[in-house]
Amino acid sequence: MKTGINFKIRFVAPLLCCTLFSFSQKQIDPDKIVAFNVTVNFDDYTVKTQMLKDPQKVKIDNELIYLWYNSNKIMETRGGYDGKLLHGYYKSFYPNNQLRESGQINYGTKHKEWRYWYSNGTLKEVSNWKNGRKNGKYELYNDYGRLMGKGYFKNDLLHGKFYTYDNFGHITNTRKYKNGIEIVPDPEKQRSKGIFKRKKKSSNTDSK
Repeated sequence: MKTGINFKIRFVAPLLCCTLFSFSQKQIDPDKIVAFNVTVNFDDYTVKTQMLKDPQKVKIDNELIYLWYNSNKIMETRGGYDGKLLHGYYKSFYPNNQLRESGQINYGTKHKEWRYWYSNGTLKEVSNWKNGRKNGKYELYNDYGRLMGKGYFKNDLLHGKFYTYDNFGHITNTRKYKNGIEIVPDPEKQRSKGIFKRKKKSSNTDSK
């Protein structure tokens, strides 16, 4: 394990069961088992997820965060791992059994659509991932379920227009990004565009 890895350790009390084995059905060849279900309990929420049966070697990206299991712990580390990678579904629940977050993990990294909820069951956030990086649409909601922000990510960076909304669903601000950098409109071009629109409106009025 390389030094310098940023660790975020989650201590757990695991409950393991095989995803491909059921006592109510015939026994499956252990060699065909790929992943195990894992249930971990925290003080304020519970996680149900899956981990690979055997340690898996993957090409490490120093910028990515990996989720993995070892010695009765689930850990999140940037730039590496030292255990069995989480792989499969990932769900966490509030103490009232309401979903807290739900998504997929692909060899230790977030993948596809992830959803997050407030404890009252209202949708909080929607993000899309591709092998550990945000890619695709992004939406943010307040605790009343109203859309507050919407945009698009490309390789973990905002890309395209990002809209913010008020409580009535009206757009309050629009910003444009390119690979994470905000594109600020040229004041001169904006002024010229405004003058052109006023002239065009005036011309249309005079022709009536």
